[in-house]
Amino acid sequence: MEQSIRTSWLFNLISAFLAFLLWGGWAYHINSASSPQSGGVAALTQGMASFLITLFMVHAVTFLFHHFQKPIAKVILPAILVNCVTGFFLVSVHTLMGTPRVFATIVPVLIVAVSFCIFIACKLLKLFQRQGNP
Repeated sequence: MEQSIRTSWLFNLISAFLAFLLWGGWAYHINSASSPQSGGVAALTQGMASFLITLFMVHAVTFLFHHFQKPIAKVILPAILVNCVTGFFLVSVHTLMGTPRVFATIVPVLIVAVSFCIFIACKLLKLFQRQGNP
């Protein structure tokens, strides 16, 4: 199992920072109708969660990528598994923080997260195949 194929730390950090801005802003927008305070709490909750989850996703997809044999499994299964964990975490943390519109807050996040995981896995697969692996 070759584990030297990874994304760069700069790619990971930039992705996490952009996730913080995008999804924190979305959370504020979708929840601020209840009150500006609710919007602010939801924004910080989602922004921080998105930052950390993005870093987690990159590492988890990379780790899982190396544990499957077939190319389609290397791409699809990490995305499914990582997003199941991510979805459970987001529902839990937003419920705990009192976010008014939990599902409206996280559904777009999870849709993009699946795409991001597939993108990462495809990037890894390309590198993997360049090294002469089937």
